[in-house]
Amino acid sequence: MLRMGAGPNGGTKSLREAQLIQQARVLFSGGGYRETSLQDIADRLGITRPLFYYYFDSKADLLWRLIGHVGDTLRDGARPIAASDATPVEKLRQILEAHAAALLENRDTFRIYFAERHLLEGKHNRALKRGEDEYFGLIAQVIGEGQRAGVIRKENRRVLAHIVTGQVNSLLLWFEPDRTMNA
Repeated sequence: MLRMGAGPNGGTKSLREAQLIQQARVLFSGGGYRETSLQDIADRLGITRPLFYYYFDSKADLLWRLIGHVGDTLRDGARPIAASDATPVEKLRQILEAHAAALLENRDTFRIYFAERHLLEGKHNRALKRGEDEYFGLIAQVIGEGQRAGVIRKENRRVLAHIVTGQVNSLLLWFEPDRTMNA
């Protein structure tokens, strides 16, 4: 969540933070987190490096602000589907369709997430891990329902959850929205 408050140069702090985050998304997705310096970001926005620190504690803080909550949409969307009365196969289809839609709507952010997520440490790493575990747990729960109903093969549910989400995540590698295939 963006912090609110008046910032230097008459603009609101949250607006400038949003601009910095958007610029970081463009730079990190194009050239990578490690390869993008704070100076690159500051230069793109026409601000000084010290002003950057008015908005963020560090480059890692900026990364967290960019990708820290990207999985929340996946998890929050999967909860009601997993709890619904639909068949397990239908639940799984709905969750994976929502997963694909979220990926394609936020391509750059998810690319950064997958490439740079391992760089977050401490409480941020733990927060991501908790959210990921819950999301995969919901999918594993649905897979377990399908296994008990005899419509999904009996293998390790968590492994199957990672396999099916990995297949959907691969969309970021090959799917091009401006080609002949639509989402």
